[in-house]
Amino acid sequence: MDKYIYAKQKEVILKMTTPAVNAWTEFQPLKKVILGAPFPPETFDWHKDEETRNVMRTIFKETEEDINELEKILVARGIEVLRPTNIFTITGEEQIQLPWMSCGFPNHPLMPRDTLMPYGNSVFECFTGGDNRYFENLAYYDHMVELYKQGADWISMPGAMVRGGIGYDTYSAEQKVLFHAANMIKCGDTILFSQAWEEDNKKGKGTLLGKEWMKREITQRYPGTRFLDISTGGHADGKIALLKPGVLMTWNASWVPEEMKDWTIIEVEDDHEMPQDFVETRKRRYYKEYVEKWLSHWVGYADESVFDVNVLSLDEKTVICTGRNDAAFAEMEANGIEPIVWRFRHQYFWDGGIHCLTSDLVREGDRENYID
Repeated sequence: MDKYIYAKQKEVILKMTTPAVNAWTEFQPLKKVILGAPFPPETFDWHKDEETRNVMRTIFKETEEDINELEKILVARGIEVLRPTNIFTITGEEQIQLPWMSCGFPNHPLMPRDTLMPYGNSVFECFTGGDNRYFENLAYYDHMVELYKQGADWISMPGAMVRGGIGYDTYSAEQKVLFHAANMIKCGDTILFSQAWEEDNKKGKGTLLGKEWMKREITQRYPGTRFLDISTGGHADGKIALLKPGVLMTWNASWVPEEMKDWTIIEVEDDHEMPQDFVETRKRRYYKEYVEKWLSHWVGYADESVFDVNVLSLDEKTVICTGRNDAAFAEMEANGIEPIVWRFRHQYFWDGGIHCLTSDLVREGDRENYID
């Protein structure tokens, strides 16, 4: 029997025995996960420029192929995979008009890690603040309903008002409850938080009020949870990866909280210089600008999967990475961890790694103390 078909049959049995949500760490054995999806290949067929249409179709199609291959890898290892059921797009350059806001081209549902934070038997649904991400979680709504019916807690962050047009800045930061779920890393009874800046939501991927909301909601349901700060902003999973108890990987050891300095730290040297076109493009995240000004620069560069600490641990002995890094791989193997390379051809275009593409709903094991 085909290995993939056999794994899908096992998946049916797993659904009857697996809890709806049980997520305490980044490294306990993974059993159920949400895996994102790109825009369909035809999404930009409305664009007037033929070259742009063809390039976008190629990027979306190849991304779809890569994600489907990742799904096969996960399913073959007995992991139940949930995919987005509602992919919200618009045709052309029109804006979505609501009584209190205007929304530009909606964001893709490729990165559930940004907006969903499973912890314990709960899923905390975050609001990231960008007008183009306002409807993003609709892609996972059907799954959230089913998880709730099966007994999981579903806690949704209040959606911020983005009044008066496109942008983050209509309301002052101290009035906004905004936070990216990717700012948090689970480690048993401890959660690592990256920094948030009250005056700059974009820089910190959240506001201080959003960070406080997360802490308060988590503590109410899971008393005794400890919170440790990472000494940098942005998405925490792009800075530190917890590979197994006592072993972590990072670009910069100074970011690691003092309470975890006694862990084995695999400090990775970033030996890949991002082309200047990418550096400039990453500052301007609207698809219209990608399409009309920068897109031609991505093709050719983005065909390589570059190694990133943004990895997905399947268990304490196995981790999936994008790209190779021989030095990092040697240290992983020395610590009993097998790295698996998965090809993500347009990693730069989507500005995220494999951890971003997933949200782990169920991992075997209980809440433990891994730090003291």
